[in-house]
Amino acid sequence: MAKTATAKDKTNHAAQALRDQIADGTLGAGDWLPSESQLIAEYGISRYAARQAVARLVAEGLVTSVDGKGTYVRPRRERARHADTRTLTRSPGGFADADTDTWDQVEDPATYRTTATEDLALALGVPEHTPVFVTDRLLSRGERRMVQRLCVPFPTVTQVPALETDPFRTPGDTYTELAAAGLDLTWSESVQAVIASPDDAASLHSAPGTPVLITRRTATDPTGRVLVMEETRRSADGTQITYRITPV
Repeated sequence: MAKTATAKDKTNHAAQALRDQIADGTLGAGDWLPSESQLIAEYGISRYAARQAVARLVAEGLVTSVDGKGTYVRPRRERARHADTRTLTRSPGGFADADTDTWDQVEDPATYRTTATEDLALALGVPEHTPVFVTDRLLSRGERRMVQRLCVPFPTVTQVPALETDPFRTPGDTYTELAAAGLDLTWSESVQAVIASPDDAASLHSAPGTPVLITRRTATDPTGRVLVMEETRRSADGTQITYRITPV
């Protein structure tokens, strides 16, 4: 006996059919997707299933929904409109970042003390619930926005007198104080692309479903212990991140 397609199967089919039409150009950049009524009639699905199918494409960054108008195919850009260079330099005056130092601060930093969640504890290499000092900055460059977060775990603060006095600093100032305390620093960085959360979309002024590039830079001592972690979040739409590579 033939298996009857479930509502989930029909939703998956409708979503995949729309993906295929976007991929082969049947639905080009800027084209409007079929209306809910058209999707219901064409794929034999409910109104809820039609909305779910479109919501999946929004979450994947393929389309953008406009209240009261519908949903259109987002343009695919092969060439980045924004090229951000991630590098760190040291001079007698301290440390400078060719990327974040060229952005303007939108508002006063938010500073607070928290405890390490499971994810943050793993990133910092400290036990869960370890006190962490956090500085959040909202930066801008023209119409673009970026969120920068600096996390300094309590063990690092107790090791550096200047940070005990004021743990809420810029990354460059923090690296300068660590070096002044005699710590030999090594940096590593990772990049991850995720779909923007509602908070990220609001902070970055990006459309729902737009991917966000998250960079995480950790400064470690010779033993590999993480001393501080810097995180940035920026829209991935049309953005390219460039790194200077030094052979090891």
